[in-house]
Order: sequence, then structure tokens, then C-alpha cells
Amino acid sequence: VKTFKGHKDAITAASFLPSGQEIVSASVDGSIRIWDIESGEESGNALLDHEGPVYRIALLPDGQRLVSGGEDMSVRVWDLGTRELVGRTWEGHSLGVGCMDVSPDSRFVASGSWDSSVSIWDLDGGERVFEEKKCEGPVYFVKFSRDGSRLVTCAVDNHVRIWDWRKGTLLVGPLEGHEGIVLSAVWTLDDKKLISAGEDSKIRRWDSETGESIGEPVVAHEQPISSLALSSDGRVLASASLDDTAKLWDASTLELLVTFWHNDDANSVSFSPDNKLLATGCDDSLIYLWN
Repeated sequence: VKTFKGHKDAITAASFLPSGQEIVSASVDGSIRIWDIESGEESGNALLDHEGPVYRIALLPDGQRLVSGGEDMSVRVWDLGTRELVGRTWEGHSLGVGCMDVSPDSRFVASGSWDSSVSIWDLDGGERVFEEKKCEGPVYFVKFSRDGSRLVTCAVDNHVRIWDWRKGTLLVGPLEGHEGIVLSAVWTLDDKKLISAGEDSKIRRWDSETGESIGEPVVAHEQPISSLALSSDGRVLASASLDDTAKLWDASTLELLVTFWHNDDANSVSFSPDNKLLATGCDDSLIYLWN
């Protein structure tokens, strides 16, 4: 295990850049930092424009730009080469932005907020092209399907919803079964299944077209599950939890493969592009790198 130290408060997100050579992280300390994996040192200047905690970051597939959202209600786009803001800051939410995702074609950004709304923004034009205000309270998670046609949202009512976001129509859901807020979800490679997890410490699987539950839920952790990630080959599922662990699972059987222990709550998890490394972000202000 290798750790990266430089943030002054809890890590909220940590992701690999497409090159696999660097990790980008966000923190409650308001900064976004980039790390060289080989040296373990911070690479270049931190991104410091947010006023308050940064809750979520999302990389564009080309790895050249990054989108961030946080307590200051804004969504910001960064050029990772220049470390400068790109275009204007989007300020359409009335409370903090707790989650976001970038569409696979890099054209749209989805953001979810404590103000109970989900917005989708045109990345180049900067216009808001979709707004859903029917969420039952704060929105904790949003994720585009891999083909970009659908959006999954998870709000405070413990349910999962799947939208045709271009038409603004609810396709599937609310999917009921979790006994707490759903904090993360991943689509399988073919978009036919959705895997979700959250406060009830359980991992559940769903048919994303019918909304039917698949198999029995797995009690995966002893505390809430904060983050899920799926390896690029679709074979391994990673989970991070407030029980100080991250775990790897066989994605098809949900059989436990390995457990990684931390010194504090694990808030985020992501695979390297080659699936050989795992990055986790922790409440102890460290990013952990696991083989």
C-alpha cells in the first residue's frame, strides 16, 4: 500500500487519470490535487477555486478536463493541462452539489444537489438542458448509462430511479429495497444491470430495463457503503465503506475476494485503467493506493 499526503481534511473522491500515471483527488479542504503515482508527490498546482468542500469530481474520457461540484453550489470545469477554469462556472443549484457525472460522449454533465434537483448541462454551450425537481429530498448520486441514453438518480427516499433524461421521463423505478439512502451505483458493461449500495451496508442488483431485483442482497460491510466501482473488464466490483475497509467482489457472484483496511472511513474507490491498482480516499486525509 502507498499513501499520498497533502490534503488537510477528508478525501471525498480519488480517481485515476486515463494515462494511469496520475491520480486526481478532491477534499473537504476545498482543494483538488493531482498526484504522480510513481513518485508519490503532488504534480503541479492544486485547483483552489471552490469556496468550501469539494464533494465530487468527474473526469472527461479524454483526461484533459475535469468537472467538480461542492458546498458552494457551483459546478466548475477545469483544464488539467493549464490547471485553469474553462468557460463559466455553472450556478443553478440553491444548495450544495453532492454528486455529478459526465456523459460518455463528453457532451453533458449531470449534477445532483441537496436542493432536491438534478440538472444536466451542455458542456460546451454551458446551458442547462434538463432539470428534474421531483426528487424526494437531497440527491446523493447520479450516473449516466454507458451508452449515455439513461441517467440513474438516488435521493434521500432510499430509492433508485432510471430516467430517459433527454425526454425528461422516468423509465424505471422507483426501485425499492434498500433500507437507507443509496449512495452509489454502477452499470454493468452492457447497461442491462445496475448494482447499487448505500447506508444499509448491502449490495443489490437490478435488471435496469424491468426494475426487477436480481438475486438476494449481500450484506457487504458493517457500516454504510460510500462508493462502488466496476473494473473495466466488468469482472470485479469494488466497494468502499465507513467501516474503514474497501473490498473486492466477483461482480457476477458477489463472492468476496479481498479486503483492504484503512485507518478511518473510506469514502471513494476507483480502479486504474489496467485494473491492477485500486485508489481509495479516506477520512484521514490520505489517498491509498493498493495493488
